[in-house]
Amino acid sequence: MTRLDLSLLGGFEARLEPGPPLTFRTQKAQALLAYLALPPGQAHRRDELAALLWGEMRDEQARTSLRQALYGLRKTLGATTPLALRAEGETVALDPAAVDLDVATFTRLIGEGTPEALERAATLYRGDLLEGLSVDEEPFEAWLMEERERLRELAMEALAKLLSYQSKAGTLAAAIRTARQLLALDQLVEPVHRTLMRLYTQIGRRAAALRQYQHCVNVLQRELGVEPEAETKQLYQEILRQRPSAGGAAAAGPPTSPAFPQMARPGPDTRPAETPLAWISTDRS
Repeated sequence: MTRLDLSLLGGFEARLEPGPPLTFRTQKAQALLAYLALPPGQAHRRDELAALLWGEMRDEQARTSLRQALYGLRKTLGATTPLALRAEGETVALDPAAVDLDVATFTRLIGEGTPEALERAATLYRGDLLEGLSVDEEPFEAWLMEERERLRELAMEALAKLLSYQSKAGTLAAAIRTARQLLALDQLVEPVHRTLMRLYTQIGRRAAALRQYQHCVNVLQRELGVEPEAETKQLYQEILRQRPSAGGAAAAGPPTSPAFPQMARPGPDTRPAETPLAWISTDRS
């Protein structure tokens, strides 16, 4: 049984297991396959697909371009068993029985919610949906932007939950990696900067904690024109007062305040109005 392995997070890659990556004639062919895959099994009308990717053309020209793109996909994916691409009358769908989709696995793992599942989900999230792909068609770009934001928010919530698990379990090196991944997704989430400062302090990396504060200051000033919150400044002063230790984590001691503060929604004139991390609990028991 030959299946289609389709990876859409962090870029586009398709392969017929266990073969090399497939090549497609155009980015619109990639875009069409990705759209049909989210989710696999959902039937789409041909006129909808034509308007999505060839909206600037006259209807007949758009339908012709769609037929050509579908013909190319059938040739490329023809070796899958069962057939990945199913066209029935006026509808087209991707058969989920023939496709391994990273986005589907990612969302399933987040739904499971265990630390192990969240770690696997974090590994799968290699970047934004279809990163680097652009087809210059407004309907498709609008859909892509909405899907990217949805999946990014899911990733941030999953990473924040994983960060809490890791901190409570004392796996500080893993927690630091997770905090860095969170900030790579949104460097304006100030409580994560504080969390990373505390984690560095716990493992004896005082200088790294101080550098993280300065990075936070620079980001907030450059992006929003604001200073850090009072809690962040207070934490910085607490770390400054600590004596540098040659003994590492044991000398650093526990943080002086919770590593996972409640993330209040910032005001519209300063911080971003929305954050998917507002549910993080201060409970460290």
